Amino acid sequence: MTTLYRRRILVTALTLLLLAATPALAHDIDQHTQHAADVGPDDIEALIVAFRETGNDHFLDDARQRVRKELETRPEDPAMLVLAATIAQSLHDFDAALAHIDRALRERPGFDQAWLLRASIQLVRGQAEDARDSCRQLREVHILVAVGCRARVAIARGDNADAWKTMTAVIESLDRHTLDPALSAWALSIAADAAAPIQREAAIDFYARSLALQESVQVRSALVDRLISADRFDDAQQAIADGSGALPLQVRRFIVLKRLGEIDRIAQEIAVADHRFQHWIAAEDWAHAREMARFYIDVIDRPHLAQKLATINLGLQKEAEDLLLARRAAE
Repeated sequence: MTTLYRRRILVTALTLLLLAATPALAHDIDQHTQHAADVGPDDIEALIVAFRETGNDHFLDDARQRVRKELETRPEDPAMLVLAATIAQSLHDFDAALAHIDRALRERPGFDQAWLLRASIQLVRGQAEDARDSCRQLREVHILVAVGCRARVAIARGDNADAWKTMTAVIESLDRHTLDPALSAWALSIAADAAAPIQREAAIDFYARSLALQESVQVRSALVDRLISADRFDDAQQAIADGSGALPLQVRRFIVLKRLGEIDRIAQEIAVADHRFQHWIAAEDWAHAREMARFYIDVIDRPHLAQKLATINLGLQKEAEDLLLARRAAE
């Protein structure tokens, strides 16, 4: 296997992993200025990366259409099946995503990209032991990818201290100048996730280091959450301003301004968001149940609705953030 081919596998795998860790970002309140036409016509992966970085659902829609077209002519292509799984996962259609992955693995049993994505989806669904088994199937990946996969399983099991110790030790032992920036950013974000409940300031530092290498709505949202919990509201506002207009960051902006006592000046924006959320709820569109639950806990006080949304969200995803949100909504 050539060095170029190995690097291609690594970059693609990390693209999929980073998106798999990111909640669906469609239906943003604000319209973005970027459009799918800005991306090369044949680069589906670039569309997925653009979606992950900006939260602009135009990119995801375009990627989905292109993958569907490719699968019409080569329905058993493992790479296209994994891309289809990535898109399905971003829409919370986990059953479809896993079905695509199963087809890919039947064609190529040792396909590391498929095993990585499978592990990530299993973690989102709260299936830590299954994810551990998927991580064990990895063969042709960088050591940091294998360690990161196992560390994410440890975090899901509540072994944050072990995951933090392992990730920081491996990160510091490697020559960061020779690592792909996407790999470094991913590893730093896992270390930050491990540190978040036990070493808040370290988590803030590692999230910021990750974002300096590669933009991610999910990582930026996690950074803002840690800054809010530390009452560092000016820093939180700056972190939000440095990101895109994606919905998770919009909701966090509302939360910060409410904590600062400045919510009256954005009353119209909040009313627009509330109206949009009520429309999605009436349509039983739960793509943003997590963010809507936070909105009705931390921005507008509607505890019964927040509890309903948090419960629905927990039926979709069972990561630590979702469990905490359900507990908060039930208080």
